[in-house]
Amino acid sequence: MEETILFRRGWDPEREFFLTREDISHLKALRIYSEKKLLRVLNGIGSEWIYEVESNTNRGILKETKTHSKLDGISGIATAIPKGNRLEWLLQKGTELGLTHFYFLNFEQSDRKDFSLERARKITEEAAAQSKRIFLPEVLSPVSLKDFLKTPRDKVHSYYLMDPRGELKLEPEYFRNSIWIIGPEGGFREKETDLLKEKDVLGVRAGDSILRIETAGIFAASLFRYFTC
Repeated sequence: MEETILFRRGWDPEREFFLTREDISHLKALRIYSEKKLLRVLNGIGSEWIYEVESNTNRGILKETKTHSKLDGISGIATAIPKGNRLEWLLQKGTELGLTHFYFLNFEQSDRKDFSLERARKITEEAAAQSKRIFLPEVLSPVSLKDFLKTPRDKVHSYYLMDPRGELKLEPEYFRNSIWIIGPEGGFREKETDLLKEKDVLGVRAGDSILRIETAGIFAASLFRYFTC
């Protein structure tokens, strides 16, 4: 039987499992709604419940429970919000590549500041299900660069700034438990540059060309995947 992943944040296995209208539409698109199937229901933080669902029905029978251990380590980006549907593209591809954290920042010269956390999390759920990720990435609401740099670093080893004028060259160790900061397409204001220096955020050069926000984010995600696999 086909196994398909569905995410249910905060799922309580004591409740009966029923497919939502959205789930049914998704299974119909996969052409498996009319078949008997096993559904992997994940809460995104390590718990998994496998339900058997008969053809053309919306009720599941619990068959198995699993617990997955999460690997330590952070692979994150802290970025300005891309314009238009480029935000969705960044969330999709970043999730598929294995980013663990998406931080979004409002810079003084940010072109876009509107943001729906609910929509962003939904996009990561869909991308994680498609790529068969067990753990969902964390997506956080936008804050200023100053407030972001105030947050405790916890397990984060370092912050790095993707900077075409950076003095450092790319090194594998920069992608171990780190967060990469990506600025707005309009560039940083002097106060923001001074703040980055004050917090000892190192600028790393990633080629001579200027990358769009989402391109820089996917570039960082690809290097995280390459150096940590």
